[in-house]
Amino acid sequence: MDWAAIALAAKRANAAYETTPDKSKAAFTALGDDWVDLYSTDSMQAALSVDSTGATWLSISGTRASDGYVIDVFRDVSLEPTKVKGGTVTAGALAGMDDLWAWALDTVPDANPIFVSGHSLGHARACLSPLYLAPKRIGRIFGFEGPKFVGADFFQAYAASFANAIFTVQGADAWAAWPWLDWRWQARPPVDHIWLKDNGSFAIIPASQWPGGLKFGDHDIGLVCQRLEAIAAASVKPAA
Repeated sequence: MDWAAIALAAKRANAAYETTPDKSKAAFTALGDDWVDLYSTDSMQAALSVDSTGATWLSISGTRASDGYVIDVFRDVSLEPTKVKGGTVTAGALAGMDDLWAWALDTVPDANPIFVSGHSLGHARACLSPLYLAPKRIGRIFGFEGPKFVGADFFQAYAASFANAIFTVQGADAWAAWPWLDWRWQARPPVDHIWLKDNGSFAIIPASQWPGGLKFGDHDIGLVCQRLEAIAAASVKPAA
């Protein structure tokens, strides 16, 4: 695990919540990225940036409920199954994605791979990247605390695109366990997950082994960033 890279991807997912171009640019610049642009509608937000290696990142925000974007909340509860190429996803997660990717692909040079990061609803939307990018153009997908908005059939159809993806859950996060009782939506990406535990430890577990829970306070990208940064710092061996 490249913990420093994972922690930085989480910080990008956090920075994606900034709702104005000036604040967005400042947040990504503070991470060492060159900020490119902010895409923002009533129901979706994402930022493009380029990191110090020249890699392009699309960072997708989660629900912006605290900023008054009520339509974002409706996307979280819009669970109607929608057929897409390769499988099934919720209507709420899919809504607006065509326009977002049209913007991104119009901005990013054709030859460039795109790394995608997102938190919560943004995590679910990051998982839809294979609909818009050929496998060779997906740099890597990073998802943090995502609800179960993507069907098992979709993950199976695009298994190659998720083979090197990194997904993180935290504690007994109630919103990452959402929807709780709708059995149409119980799949998580079928790769090992990082489980950040409330006692400060962590484990690498198969997705099916995360127990879920109903702790709403664990749904916190800021806390995810802190915990991953601590793991990254602890994993760096001192120079001889």
